[in-house]
Amino acid sequence: MNAQGMAMPLPASVPAAQVRQRTDLSTRVGAAFAVVLLLQAALTALAVGQLQGAAATWALVLGVAGLLAVLATAAWLLRRLVGPMRPATAAMQSLAGGDLAVPIDLAASGELLPLMEALQDVREKLFNVVGEVRTGTGNVALNAAQISRDNQALAQRTETQADSLQETAASIEELTAAVRQNAGTTQQAHALVRTATERAEQGGAVMRQVVQTMESIRASSGSIRDIIGVIDGIAFQTNILALNAAVEAARAGEQGRGFAVVAAEVRMLAQRSAEAARDIKALIVGSVQTVDAGGSSVEEAGRAMAEIVAAVRQAADLIRQIDVASQEQSSGIENVNTAVARIDSTTQDNAAFVKGAARTAAALQERAVTLLKAVDGFQLGDREHGSLEEAVAMVQAGCDFQRAHGRQALLDDVNRLDAGRFIHRDLYLIALDLRTSLFVAHGNNPARLGKGPEVKDVDGKAFGLEMVRVARDRGEGWVDYKWVHPVTGEVFMKTAYVRREGDLAVGCTAYKH
Repeated sequence: MNAQGMAMPLPASVPAAQVRQRTDLSTRVGAAFAVVLLLQAALTALAVGQLQGAAATWALVLGVAGLLAVLATAAWLLRRLVGPMRPATAAMQSLAGGDLAVPIDLAASGELLPLMEALQDVREKLFNVVGEVRTGTGNVALNAAQISRDNQALAQRTETQADSLQETAASIEELTAAVRQNAGTTQQAHALVRTATERAEQGGAVMRQVVQTMESIRASSGSIRDIIGVIDGIAFQTNILALNAAVEAARAGEQGRGFAVVAAEVRMLAQRSAEAARDIKALIVGSVQTVDAGGSSVEEAGRAMAEIVAAVRQAADLIRQIDVASQEQSSGIENVNTAVARIDSTTQDNAAFVKGAARTAAALQERAVTLLKAVDGFQLGDREHGSLEEAVAMVQAGCDFQRAHGRQALLDDVNRLDAGRFIHRDLYLIALDLRTSLFVAHGNNPARLGKGPEVKDVDGKAFGLEMVRVARDRGEGWVDYKWVHPVTGEVFMKTAYVRREGDLAVGCTAYKH
């Protein structure tokens, strides 16, 4: 396959003067021998003229023999050396012109047969080298272009990731500040709760003292109630005594009238004392009831205060735990922030590396183009590309290999690319899974692996799916598609022979002439 617009003169081209000189070799040899014959004839005539008798006869015989020897030598040279020089010269001119398609004719090589065989060997090796270089540069350019595209996509994703990491770093810094603020607030809340706990404990102690005081008041109220009872008894006895005194005064008549007045006063005083005692008793009873109710309330308040103190202590423990967790969280976020910063730095470095790799891939593609231009002057003929028969034979060999060694062994061997056994010049095996319609092996372009419907030719034909359909429905067949040369951009018609082998569609592509 020649790249259009890339024709370059071969540096080893033979000058036209040298070509004409080699072409006129037989004429020059013939002229030289003609001169020798003339000299030999002249010398023979001169010897015969100078000699007489037997000497002249021998001179004539020797002269004629010399002439015959020169003629025989000239004929032998022309037939065995000069004659084969023409095809040898033509072969060298063909090699010098870069035409490696025509084989060298070894039938009439004469004494130059070793030279012609050496030229044939050189032509064959040069043919293989040029073919490998063209196929290899095409593959290198294809892979370099794929690497370049992948690197560009990776560079874009890396830049996006770097932007996201910067945003993440900013968010984490804000989160760190918020966590620090929360930690400070939690510490303040912990201090306040600790103070509230102390106040609650003090309030609990005060409530316990109030309860004790209420108990004392309740006990004192009982004592007062007993004293009122004693006073009430004394008033009752005084009233009885006053009645007795009034009875005795009535018995005394006029003499006891003053005593009766005193007795009446004492009785009235006793009655008033009894009434006052009853009033005090009622007040004391009411006070005792109130104290009892207050004591119950105080006890309930004490229990509530104890529960409040316990709750405040629990809240203090929880806030302390929150404080500890906030500090740990702050430390963890600091570590995450540091890690994100390192990741961001690494991502920036990766972005630079990806750009460098993209430049390297572009330079590699340019070198492939330069190398392809360097061998563009060679013409390999139809043997440059694998034939359709060779494609069928390679598929058959691949199917035989799978039956002998298994499915995975075939896929592994094909995916070894140039190190595999199923690649020859521009022929290589491919394999698609009939269930998923995806490429699972490719002997030339590993970027195709895992793809299927998205693999299309220049006309938008999903030829991968077509290969799967042909293998599944017909068992074997041919699928045509258009292929763009990765270096020259030329569009070529290619065809793929596919055959079903188990759950695989095994195929080989070739140029369609």
